[in-house]
Amino acid sequence: MKLSFKGDLKELTQGMEQLSSEIGFSLSEEGVPVSVHKWDQQKLQVIYQNGEAHIYYQENIHFFRALGLFLEHVSRRDSFTLEEKPQFITNGIMLDCSRNAVMQIQQMKRLVRTMAKMGLNMLMLYMEDTYEIKEQPYFGYMRGRYSKEELREIDTYAHQFGIEVIPSIQTLAHLSTFLRWDTSNQYKDTSDILLAGSPDTYELIQQMIESASSSFRSNRIHIGMDEAHLMGKGQYLKKNGYQSTFQIMNDHLNEVLNITSEKGLNPMIWSDMYFRMASKEGHYYDQYAIIPKDVIEEMPKEVQFVYWDYYHEDEAVYRGFLKKHKEFGSTPLFAGGLWTWNGISINYDKAWNTTQAALSACKKEGVTEIFATLWGDDGAETNAFSSLLGLQLLAEHNYSDHVGVEKVKRRFQFCTGADADAFLALGKLDQPPFKSKEVQLEPDNPSKFLLWQDPLMGMFDKQIEGIPLNDYYCELEGELKEAKQKVGEWSSIFDVPSQICSVLSIKSELGIRLKKLYDAQDHQSLEKFLNQDLPLLKERIETLRTLHCDEWMNHHKPFGWETLDIRYGGLLARIDTTRRRLDQYLQGEIDSIAELEQEKLKYLKERDAPGFVRSNVYKNIVTPNVF
Repeated sequence: MKLSFKGDLKELTQGMEQLSSEIGFSLSEEGVPVSVHKWDQQKLQVIYQNGEAHIYYQENIHFFRALGLFLEHVSRRDSFTLEEKPQFITNGIMLDCSRNAVMQIQQMKRLVRTMAKMGLNMLMLYMEDTYEIKEQPYFGYMRGRYSKEELREIDTYAHQFGIEVIPSIQTLAHLSTFLRWDTSNQYKDTSDILLAGSPDTYELIQQMIESASSSFRSNRIHIGMDEAHLMGKGQYLKKNGYQSTFQIMNDHLNEVLNITSEKGLNPMIWSDMYFRMASKEGHYYDQYAIIPKDVIEEMPKEVQFVYWDYYHEDEAVYRGFLKKHKEFGSTPLFAGGLWTWNGISINYDKAWNTTQAALSACKKEGVTEIFATLWGDDGAETNAFSSLLGLQLLAEHNYSDHVGVEKVKRRFQFCTGADADAFLALGKLDQPPFKSKEVQLEPDNPSKFLLWQDPLMGMFDKQIEGIPLNDYYCELEGELKEAKQKVGEWSSIFDVPSQICSVLSIKSELGIRLKKLYDAQDHQSLEKFLNQDLPLLKERIETLRTLHCDEWMNHHKPFGWETLDIRYGGLLARIDTTRRRLDQYLQGEIDSIAELEQEKLKYLKERDAPGFVRSNVYKNIVTPNVF
């Protein structure tokens, strides 16, 4: 569609040029007249009548949202007035760049363009050690770290749409990949926690903060401080003796805040450590935990606290914890999650339910800044772009008091060119028959443990006995292949999940079948198993490995793929070993197969009925032995 814009477009032109082909317009003096007005009202408005359009906006990101709304409706209606009032000042995502998947710059730009069309205005980059510190050559070594120039390029690109890019780093825990090197010993309390109170540590943190913040326009920085469970229990204890964890935390935080203050930065931290220290069980979500008033009084006031909660589906729980955070003397930011980390597939059911409950609570409690996390736990097996429908839900919550499913789907179709129901199918890998109907804080993830579990050990076989999983995944493979035809430019995202289903249509029940045939001494069927089933499974896994590698190399820097490559290699090797041992048994070279003689036990004994479990750590899935 040809459009002719009028008004002050100086800050908008570059972004418009980037989006023109994606949302279907071109600039022409002969096009539909569009008058652009920047105003001070906290809302955006689109008016179209008599063949002429007016767009009113406050922030640049609102203009791009409004432009999309105009183009979405103009082909269907002769005249209309659309008005949306943003519910949050900050609304965006945190992208995990630390669990091996460091996104390529061109893909980062693709993500930014998609966010702009949706109207999301913040991108946080979670970088434990995947950014450059010139004084620390081992910091991010062989991890695909971003250079300052790369980060500056991301920031500049996002800025043209009005999207703020914020660095998120760690200044206490979650630094095991850096602290593994012997050159880091002077900074180490435990294997993943920095040594609080040490001058060397604060020199390092100064380098961190200087390097991480220097590439961005934003004066905001997330400095972490979460999940330091053993803080003060390692080298700190040997050097200083026992100290109150509250005191260590406050003292350390104050030292770090001195650094951010000197650099004119506005810091934020995760809030969980204060709640864990106040909980008798060390839990974050302990509703009975009370942080002492003297501790609250000593807590720094110049830092924003981030309440993270990806688990609850009850709005009242969020409201209760938001109120607890307000006792700190300020309104927290809220961080939800889009469940890209549950295994090898996204879990849309959990992402949808938690987001709906959490953001409704945030609106009622006056929270003005929110974001959703896209973690990549245990090797980033799930492609972050599979969460795009979750981003759309996040965006619609920003521009509506109440969010309807149909509006989310309609806007998703416009912003991405993809069918929402097709994306929802990606979440079905962990939704087979006998899925627990109970609300689970951490949902089961059968697709991951079924893929990686050993064919001979079969640690999860007893847990899933009697469930027709082969049939389920065979049907889902067909559904995903059909869905792939409905998602336009995002079709490659469906290749890996579809092929996982192809693998699981054989492998899900493979160990159970093998054990039954072995116990029955059915040598004829075991011969077929050896010469047909296992070779076919290996062929499908090799195809999956190739597809997954291609996807990784198209989206991320190559560093980190070796972890998944080793997993696939291990799985293929174990199939070879299974074939070899089965052949030896059938040829009479060995009298028995010890792994199949072993009685199979449930992975979780308390689960009496058939069902699933959650196991999201590869090394705990593949073997009970030392790994």
